[in-house]
Amino acid sequence: MATTCMTNSFRQELLQGAHCFNATITGTASGVNAAFTLTGLASTAGIAVGMAASGTNVAAGAVVASVDSASQVTLSKAHTGTITSQTITFTGDVFKIALIKASPTYGSYDKTFSNVGTPGTSAASSSNLGTDEVSGTGYTSGGFALTNVTPTVTNSVALTNFSVNPNWTSATISTVAAIIYNSSTRLGAAATPLNNRSVSIHDFGGTQTVTAGTLTLVMPTANDTSAILRIA
Repeated sequence: MATTCMTNSFRQELLQGAHCFNATITGTASGVNAAFTLTGLASTAGIAVGMAASGTNVAAGAVVASVDSASQVTLSKAHTGTITSQTITFTGDVFKIALIKASPTYGSYDKTFSNVGTPGTSAASSSNLGTDEVSGTGYTSGGFALTNVTPTVTNSVALTNFSVNPNWTSATISTVAAIIYNSSTRLGAAATPLNNRSVSIHDFGGTQTVTAGTLTLVMPTANDTSAILRIA
């Protein structure tokens, strides 16, 4: 029913620069009203193109358009006011983990599953988790928002984990697998943005049930043999 794997679409999108797992970074910067550049950063290490930027007088929805130097970045939207040595937060993509219900109707949660679509809504398919998502007390449709950890390399294996164990408290639910997906928009299509793109499927080896309790998914050790996402 479910196969633990990275999805094919995720592998392709990595080469398109369509996923950013970097952890949140804060820095002090300045910018001129109506300009696009942020200057005076102590370092731009860990800041990648496409990361969301926020702070006083940073335009809503602004992302990093370019990393210009060790102390300057350019944003996609003009500042709404003067920025004078203020804290700016740079955030990687928002990844979530959603749960698949026991006895799902769609039978191929494997490397061909491309998009979570609209969780909880419509029939399940290779591009929509739909009504195969868990529902029940203590579970919110869409799943649990993960906390990024900037990727590293160990023994020639690129890896990343997430720093908070997903958990659902006071829950009454049954699940057989989970899907990690990217809820940030980085790719576009003719009609709608390609968000909620699948990353990986994780089979639990059977039905896991909790009744009026806490369900916790324990993240594995972040090393080259156990991290939840690894590329050799």
